[in-house]
Amino acid sequence: MNFELIKYEIEERLSEFTSIRREIHMNTETGMEEFKTAELIIKTLKSFGVSEIEKVGETGVVAIIRGNGKKCIAIRADIDALHIKEQTNLEYASKINGVMHACGHDIHTISLLGSAYILNKHRDELNGIVKLIFQPAEEKGIGAKYMIENGALENPKPDAIFGLHAWPDVEAGKVFHRHGKMGAASDRFEIKIIGKGGHAAHPEKTVDPIVIAGSLIVMMQNIVSRELSPLDSAVVSFAAINGGNASNRIPSEVELKGSIRTLSEETREYVHRRIEEVVENVSKTMRGSSEVKIHKGVPVSYNDRSVSVIIERACREVLGDENYIENPEPSMGSEDFAYYSDYVPSAMFRLGVGFKDRENAPLHSEKFIANEEAIPIGILSMVAVAEKLLNEL
Repeated sequence: MNFELIKYEIEERLSEFTSIRREIHMNTETGMEEFKTAELIIKTLKSFGVSEIEKVGETGVVAIIRGNGKKCIAIRADIDALHIKEQTNLEYASKINGVMHACGHDIHTISLLGSAYILNKHRDELNGIVKLIFQPAEEKGIGAKYMIENGALENPKPDAIFGLHAWPDVEAGKVFHRHGKMGAASDRFEIKIIGKGGHAAHPEKTVDPIVIAGSLIVMMQNIVSRELSPLDSAVVSFAAINGGNASNRIPSEVELKGSIRTLSEETREYVHRRIEEVVENVSKTMRGSSEVKIHKGVPVSYNDRSVSVIIERACREVLGDENYIENPEPSMGSEDFAYYSDYVPSAMFRLGVGFKDRENAPLHSEKFIANEEAIPIGILSMVAVAEKLLNEL
C-alpha cells in the first residue's frame, strides 16, 4: 500500500469522519442498548461500499472486506458509552442525560469505520480478509464473550485480532504500546456484615456491623500491602458502603461492594481466598457473621508477541519512531478484549488522544475530552497494522 496516498485519502474525508464521530458522541447508548449506534455503523459501512455486513445479536455488527487470499485478521472496536453525566460544555456533548462516551469508544468506532473505508477502497491490495468487529457492552465486561458466543470469530476464523484504546495521558499523534501483560483482571465483591442492631447509646447490647466493616476495610488493605510482594500488583478498592439510616440507631447489617484488580491468575486466586478468610474471621472475632460473594470478571489481558511486534513495526513505519512510545508497565484497568485471546492471537495498543498544552481529564471522568486530531492517526495505524499482519503473520 502507498501510505502517502492513504494519508491524503484520510485527510480528504476527515471532516466526514469527524462528523460521524460527533454524531456517535451526541447520541450515546450504554451496553446492549446500542441500537441506533449499530444502525449508524451499518449505514456508514454501506455508504463506504462495504457490502458484506452482518448484525450480531441486537447491537453487534460484523463486516468483512475480502482481498486476495484466505488469511484473515480481525479488528475490534467497542461501541458502548458509560452512565456518566457529561460536563464538558462541548458543542457536540451528549444529548442523552446521564450517558457519556467517557472512555473514548466513539474514537475507537470512527477509527474502525475510517479504516473500513480505506481498506475497502484498497481491497485488491490486501493479502487476505479483514473482519471488522463492532462490539457492544465492553464496559459491562460481557460484550466480547457475547460476540464470540454469537459467532463473530467464525466463518472465517481470524488468524489474529487487534484493536486500539484511547489514552488521554499521551498526546494525539502518538501511540503507546507494550508487549506482554497489558491490563488487569477485574473482579467485584459483595460483603454483607450481619450484627445485632440497637440503640446508639447502648452499644454493649448490640453487635455493631459498622465497626466490623471498618476493621475489615483496614484488614483487607493489609492483604495487598503486607501479604503480597511489593513487586507484585493488586488493588482492592471499596466503592460502596451502605448500612443504617438514623443517627441514633446501630443497624443490624452493613453491605460493602468493591473491586479487585490483579495481574496474574495466581495472585487473583490468592486475593480471593484471603478476602473470604479475613471477612469470616474478623466478623466472628467481633461477634458478628458475614456473607461474601466474589464475582469473577474480565481476565488479565496479554498482548501476544507475534501480533504485538507487528503492531510496533507498523506504527513506527507510518507514524515515525518519534511518535511511537514504549509503554513501560501494564495498566490496572481491565478490558474485555482479553476474552478474544482465548481463541486467537491478540494484541491492543493505545492511541494518544490528549492535548499537548492543557490538562487532560482521565478516562471515565465527566470532563473527559478526546482530541479529535487523533482520528486520522487511529485510522492510519489500524490500516497499517492490518496490512502488515496480513503480509507477515
